[in-house]
Amino acid sequence: MTEHVRVGVQAIVRLGDDVLLGRRINTFGHGTWGLPGGHLEVGESLAEAACRELAEETGAQAAGARVVCVTDPDPAANHHMQVGVEILDYSGEIHVREPDRCERWEFWPLDALPDPLFVGSEGVLRSIRDGALHLP
Repeated sequence: MTEHVRVGVQAIVRLGDDVLLGRRINTFGHGTWGLPGGHLEVGESLAEAACRELAEETGAQAAGARVVCVTDPDPAANHHMQVGVEILDYSGEIHVREPDRCERWEFWPLDALPDPLFVGSEGVLRSIRDGALHLP
């Protein structure tokens, strides 16, 4: 098997100053809280991948997205680099669409995030929380 760095996308969905996180179950990062997201697929743009993952995981349909940050590949996260993609707006009700992988979705204040955080979402959330990334 050839070793390689993988690309993950993390969808940043905001409600005021809060951010959407899901509690992961039965998968890598079981019991942690993470942004909606997954792997970039061949033929997709980063924004398309984030919008697809958002729809697959929450049922919400993104109305615009833009890349806002990139994290270094992290060996603790299976050597994935994570790309934060801001969802500019969305329609539909957010609900659990993959109950075998996510227990629930909740909006959390950036200054009171749940613990533990999913290793793949930590860098993106840190970028937002620490002001390295200023979202309108």
